[in-house]
Amino acid sequence: MSGDGTELLNPPEITHCFVCGSDNPSGLGLHVFRDGTDAVATWVPDERFQGWADRLHGGIIGLLVDEMLVYAGAPHGLWGMTAKVRYWLRKPVPLEGVELTLRGRLVQSSGRGFRAVVSVHSGDVLVAEGEGMCVLRDDSPRPE
Repeated sequence: MSGDGTELLNPPEITHCFVCGSDNPSGLGLHVFRDGTDAVATWVPDERFQGWADRLHGGIIGLLVDEMLVYAGAPHGLWGMTAKVRYWLRKPVPLEGVELTLRGRLVQSSGRGFRAVVSVHSGDVLVAEGEGMCVLRDDSPRPE
């Protein structure tokens, strides 16, 4: 997925992140793009991420929500680290023939951090959602 087709948000210097690192052979390989003021990505699970028989493990959904919280700040020039996250599994996700669409949206920011929400869809079906707080990294610009 290329969002609006203009900007990959993955930092080029972070290549071994388990979720978004391009050089981590054990990782998820998530590519995150700008879509207006949101961060978006798609991801296709496989049998490596199985929980219950033929279902995606709920903890993997948690990893994706956590990652998209951080990326929700990126279209605004904010980079943080997750301080608090919670998520809700709404529907089981099968491992075969599913493409998940992830969307992170910044909802509030301050000089210390930001709050964001995340949705996870399989087609038109909401399968999970989450919210959380990120603290700004020392090298992130501070909103006024």
